Amino acid sequence: MFNLLFKNRREGQVLETARIRIKGMTCKGCEGTVKKALLTKNGVREVYINRDEGIASVTFDSAQTDIPTLHQVILRKGYFPGPVEE
Repeated sequence: MFNLLFKNRREGQVLETARIRIKGMTCKGCEGTVKKALLTKNGVREVYINRDEGIASVTFDSAQTDIPTLHQVILRKGYFPGPVEE
C-alpha cells in the first residue's frame, strides 16, 4: 500500500519517507485538510502534497507511527489512501 523512498537515522530516530496515493482531493482546501491531519500525528515530521498527482509524501519517525496509522488518519478525513504506482 505504500512505497518507502528512504530511511534515515538522525538523533536516534529512524525517519522514513513514504509516498501515499490519496483519492478524493479536489481543491487546495483538501490538500490543507490532509496535510494538517497528518502533521498532528505524533512522529510525522514533514508532509508534502501534490493534489494534481494525488500523492502525499510523508516523512515520519517509524518508532512513533506507521503506514497503517497514516492511512487511518487520511480515511478519517474522508479521503482514500492507496498504493503509489511507479
